[in-house]
Amino acid sequence: MRRLVVLAAALALAACNSDARRHGDAGVGGGGSEDLSSPLSACATAEYDAHQAPAALLVVLDRSSSMTDNNKWNFAAQAVVQALDQDIFDSMYVGLYSAPSGNVTGPECILGTPVACQAPPFPQVNLALASTQKSMATSGVRHDIMTWLTANSPDSGFGDASPIYAALQSAIGALQAWSQPGKRIILLVTDGTISCNQFSSRPGYMDCNGCSHDWEDPNNIVSLLSQANSDPNKPIETFVVGVPGADTYDAQGCSYPPYHMRLALSAIAAAGSPTNVPPTCTGKTFSQGGGDPQVSCHFDLTQGNFNTQALSDTISLVRGKVLGCTFDLPQPDGGMLDPNQVNVEYTVNGNAVQLYKRKDPANLCAAMGCWDYSPGGDKVQLVGKACDDVQGTPDAQVKIIVGCQTLIM
Repeated sequence: MRRLVVLAAALALAACNSDARRHGDAGVGGGGSEDLSSPLSACATAEYDAHQAPAALLVVLDRSSSMTDNNKWNFAAQAVVQALDQDIFDSMYVGLYSAPSGNVTGPECILGTPVACQAPPFPQVNLALASTQKSMATSGVRHDIMTWLTANSPDSGFGDASPIYAALQSAIGALQAWSQPGKRIILLVTDGTISCNQFSSRPGYMDCNGCSHDWEDPNNIVSLLSQANSDPNKPIETFVVGVPGADTYDAQGCSYPPYHMRLALSAIAAAGSPTNVPPTCTGKTFSQGGGDPQVSCHFDLTQGNFNTQALSDTISLVRGKVLGCTFDLPQPDGGMLDPNQVNVEYTVNGNAVQLYKRKDPANLCAAMGCWDYSPGGDKVQLVGKACDDVQGTPDAQVKIIVGCQTLIM
């Protein structure tokens, strides 16, 4: 996609003062740039990296013993670090929670044999503002996440226990305790086999050891996440990534749950963030007799190549889906922002696109993206194709250019 250059842009450039002063250090959070490479650079007085409102992302990483298989843990750990190191996460609070974290005395049905069903009450790495410190810095939350992932490996205890319900319960508590205003996001990365339900009174499914309800009923998690998502004060959006192994089924309930895991995770994802699942996904409701969905509602990495880059891109896409297409207006140094001298461009996959402000609020800009001001006039909203492009590209960047007559379509 090439940069749009049309007559309206040329007229706007001619009307601008080519001797306008350029601010090299202005912008939201110091986001100004001296390199005004936009077609509007002749008249622009400043160019800002657009920022979104604060948000908190808590990665919940399955640490069950099966995550050792086929380098799943290594791929997942590398992907988490790689994704969070992107500049687009600088303005976000991030943290890490992983379970199981140890053994507990097993239930009577397995004669008290220790099982890895311990889920910690708090994240191993607490939510903190990422800022500009990357994982290789000497401090900061990204550094702490990489350090923890480097020092820890999947559980090596008896069986392949996976206390996902308790893990999500604790993750919800951590996000509800986050004191900042903004979006709250859980990203669950798992290879399935949801168990440890024998320690609760929740309904579940029997395993072949004679434990009456050790396999978690996925509808228990559906209810948990649906309630968290609909919280009127601190709603939480939960996304699910199924890595290889999260496509199992065992009618006898021995090695795997007696239901299709892809359907279970799909229904869990649909409950956790119903407005962000694919509109065509077919696995929104769980039943034990249901088969694998034709189109999953979760990020299903079991059906193709699974590697660090695929998972890293998925993590970045989650951020785009939740934070949407609304960006804060910059605060120029020494003056008010003229709303008639604001322009917007975005870059996806290395291609920059100059946007036009829509003239008609009813224009959905489906074929050619556009932008508009939010109802309060204090934010920029990408509309139509522009929003789709930014949400669907892991490394998308948005710039707000100040000083030139607004291009209107």
